[in-house]
Amino acid sequence: MVRGASARSRSAERPPRQIFPIAVKYGAVSGIILLAFVLWVGNTSTHLALQSTADQVNSTGSEQVQLIRCLVTPFWADRTISDTEQQQAQRQLAKQLSTFIQAPGPHTILDVLVLDGSGRTLIASARGGDRLKISLGDLITPPLLKDSGVRVRKGTLSNGSSTEPVRSFEVVLTDSAAQVIGTVQLFLSAVVIESLAGRLQQANSQQLWTVILLGIPFVLIVGFFLTRPVRRLREDMAQVARGNLHHQSTVSTIDELGALASSFNRMTRFLADAREQELHAQAVARDLSIATRIQNALLPDQLPVISGIEIARYYQPAKEVGGDYYDVIDLPGDRAGIVVADVSGKGLAGSLVMTMTRSLVRMAARIQPDAASILNEVNASLSRDMTEGMFVTLAWAELDHDRGRVRIARAGHNPPLILRESGRVEQFQPGGIALGMDSGPIFCSSLEVADVNLAPGDSLILYTDGIVEAMDSQGVEYGLERFAQILQKLNRATPDQLVEGVLGDLAGHVAGAEASDDITLVVARREQIR
Repeated sequence: MVRGASARSRSAERPPRQIFPIAVKYGAVSGIILLAFVLWVGNTSTHLALQSTADQVNSTGSEQVQLIRCLVTPFWADRTISDTEQQQAQRQLAKQLSTFIQAPGPHTILDVLVLDGSGRTLIASARGGDRLKISLGDLITPPLLKDSGVRVRKGTLSNGSSTEPVRSFEVVLTDSAAQVIGTVQLFLSAVVIESLAGRLQQANSQQLWTVILLGIPFVLIVGFFLTRPVRRLREDMAQVARGNLHHQSTVSTIDELGALASSFNRMTRFLADAREQELHAQAVARDLSIATRIQNALLPDQLPVISGIEIARYYQPAKEVGGDYYDVIDLPGDRAGIVVADVSGKGLAGSLVMTMTRSLVRMAARIQPDAASILNEVNASLSRDMTEGMFVTLAWAELDHDRGRVRIARAGHNPPLILRESGRVEQFQPGGIALGMDSGPIFCSSLEVADVNLAPGDSLILYTDGIVEAMDSQGVEYGLERFAQILQKLNRATPDQLVEGVLGDLAGHVAGAEASDDITLVVARREQIR
């Protein structure tokens, strides 16, 4: 399953295979649009040209046939004239009709026929219509002649040697009673329409091939140049994808692609900055990891065994490295010193000061005879090297050889507590200011050392403000009073049980809220005499 998911992930990272580049897509779409436009324009222009020519033919034919109708007298309907007179009238009508026959031209009249009321008997013809072969189709109704009374048909006219397309225009002759007594038919050449249709079709074909052979390649070439910024942006992105976060695009067009290139350049700058910040964060993390290991190594892994005393401790930094410090030091004459300190700064700065403080306390404890001398020596050294605004609070408890007396010194630190076996909690606040704030005189004059009796079953409590100042989600502090109350409930507990009880009650108070300070707790209990 893992290999399959990894393969899918690598497949998703690979760019899709390019079957059709964007220039080809652009050219294909543009070519199709251009081709469709040319076909539409050609068909539209052809239709309009043919319609215009047809309208001219129809208008000429309608005018001519109506003019002939006005000239024709229906003598064949007169029963009073003789056959000889009718024949003479027919010859005269044929002669009149022949005057309408024109020389070949765009609207040539091929023949004019006059038929009787039945439409089957020829009365007269301009060109001998009885010898012509006429084939007509269904009626057509041009919009131009809709109300003219002229009927129009398409057809062909053949004289034996040739056949040509014609338009037939018909009007009826009526008597005074509106009875049909004859029909006039005029045959107009439609060659001009057919010829125009052929020419227009040829022109459309030429335009179409011109678009295919010249227009579409031209569009492809234009598309290639227009999409060149896109290809350059793709190359720029490939550079960044290969890890070159300092690469900048050179696309500078004044359109959306130029704006995209500008956004791309800003993005790469942001990515480069983020990468530098990430590398810096990794370096800081490595430094913190090293500092954490060093600090953990400086804190006592195993406490020295002090006869007659049980000791338990707890330490938890608020960050990767902390500014709290605790230690148990063997002293000459079967004595022991317990120290808890809190540096004002946190993180690496606090860790460095804590390391320096530890070294100074251990050095001074070996050469100085009492608590006051030890703290004066440490303060003198710290005050020379402490940066502005930094200081260290410290509580020192020195157990004598019989463990019945404790000397307590406090350099601005939280007051140590004594938990009596009876359950009473006593607080001791000998005077003293924080280490590193003064180079010597004020610190020495303010420092006090208190002697405290430690009976069997009593416990000495040293701690930092990370306990009493721990806040819940509403900002309410744990407080010294609640700390003392939980100690009273645990007056007969072992040091380990006492530490666990305090931490459990503290966890219930903060209820998951983020720790704001380091937490250090040291409990030293004098064993009862058996």
